[in-house]
Amino acid sequence: MAKGQQSVTVTFLGGVGEIGKNMTAIECGSDMIIVDCGVAFAKEDSPGIDAIIPDITYIKQNLKKLRGVVLTHGHEDHIGAIPYYADELKNVPIYGTALTVGLLKRKLEKNGKKCSLNVVAAGDTITLGAIKVEFIKVVHSMAGACALSIATPAGNVFVTGDFKMDDTPIDGKKTDVRRIAQIGAKGVLLMLGESTNVERKGNSNSEKLVGKSLENIFMDNVNRRLVIACFASSNYRVQQVLTLAHKYHRKVVLAGKSMKAIVEVASECGELHVPKGVIADGVGKLLPHETLILATGSQGEPLSALKKMSKGEFNKINIGPDDVVVLSSTPIPGNEKSVYDVINDLFRKGADVIYDSMNDIHVSGHAYEEELKLMLTLVHPQNFMPVHGEYRHQYKHAQLAKSLGVHSKSIVIPNIGESYGVTAKGIRKHSNVPSGNIYVDGVVLEDGQSLVNDRRSLAEYGMLIVLAAVDLERGVVVGDVDIVARGFNLTGEVEKSICSAVIEGVNGVDLDKADVNEYARNVKKCVRKLFYRDRQFPIIIPVIVKE
Repeated sequence: MAKGQQSVTVTFLGGVGEIGKNMTAIECGSDMIIVDCGVAFAKEDSPGIDAIIPDITYIKQNLKKLRGVVLTHGHEDHIGAIPYYADELKNVPIYGTALTVGLLKRKLEKNGKKCSLNVVAAGDTITLGAIKVEFIKVVHSMAGACALSIATPAGNVFVTGDFKMDDTPIDGKKTDVRRIAQIGAKGVLLMLGESTNVERKGNSNSEKLVGKSLENIFMDNVNRRLVIACFASSNYRVQQVLTLAHKYHRKVVLAGKSMKAIVEVASECGELHVPKGVIADGVGKLLPHETLILATGSQGEPLSALKKMSKGEFNKINIGPDDVVVLSSTPIPGNEKSVYDVINDLFRKGADVIYDSMNDIHVSGHAYEEELKLMLTLVHPQNFMPVHGEYRHQYKHAQLAKSLGVHSKSIVIPNIGESYGVTAKGIRKHSNVPSGNIYVDGVVLEDGQSLVNDRRSLAEYGMLIVLAAVDLERGVVVGDVDIVARGFNLTGEVEKSICSAVIEGVNGVDLDKADVNEYARNVKKCVRKLFYRDRQFPIIIPVIVKE
């Protein structure tokens, strides 16, 4: 089959119509690769859930075709699901740059898992069956981020990954615009472009701007203790803090397991340079002006170091009037309440709190509108699919591509579970594949959605336990019905209605099918009817005792 007639299939298992949980399968002929395999973090509508990961049923169905997993960078929303699927992927080679692989290896070891991990560098090309993948340096908020040029027999697919155009990156390694332009000039069949910051006009600021703002905070607070919270994975931010601490003669106390891990891993792979003697084992007898605490928890995470400090629950670190706390981040959408709860608690303890809405202490790692335009112009794709964003981000990015000359028929806004075949003649939608959310609550839950639904019902409507003794042979209730209500207003009238519903449920059972389970099912159904009329959905637990 001629190249122009062959098709590359792109299937979206996460990361479209949402922020997080990035995972895309790319196939050509009998070969498949996966780009990223990340988590999304649970929000208020998923009570008690640790993380949400992609449903990989489609991957399991096609494991024989899977030649490898390629990772754009080491953020949780791009690598965080791999430990949960390590058993399924244990024989599949996984590729990423040094920091990406180092962080993933640490996560796997923590979970007692092993995978076939392979380190690549920007500029490297690997061969996975008939598919070749080139890793191209891009600037992001952490080291080792890459765009991917994926060469298939049907044509080239260009995946931007998370990127920005920063002319003054901390490590001096700029986005490889020259190489991207060369790839674009050769012809790109399809571009998958990240859309996170498409709503922001102009260009993103350089990470160096944060360094200048942080240095001003050091100079303005020479006699006070500094507490700086940021994403542990933002090694460029961590690097600037360590460098400033050394310059201003402060010892750095690392607070939070993930912060200690990133410093260790990034140092080992050469992506973080720790000044000699700057790290302290703990606060000990350090005076305020000698101390800087570098903490996790800039998103208000319940178990993070900063959250515990704000509640007075962090070992040997008590926040007070001598402290200046800096949140060097912006709230991820959905985390705003948690973040501002922490800020309020820190103020209550007497600390001065500096956060992004007041100062230039955070810059985004994602491209703004003008940078997205530049990427589209460099790649000049024949077809375009906006990814890595909620629907409004994808829509605006699609409009941007159209304004730059990509034909509207060549632009598709994909959804999770959708699969598309792309050829030189255009894009064709295939049948949807199994997809959706898998919930993690300590372990991967087979029926996590039902558990989440139950927790929502408990939170909103409460729970009723209905206890009744039943003579199974006669099919009648013996004695009184006992009702235990939790989170539910049980009035006398409602209680009488429930008792009547229990009797109705018992009487409605066919004596030929009369076992305890059948009575419980019928009682539950009759009691539920009472509340469904009023659109109330308490959890109902019938307990039937055989008499």
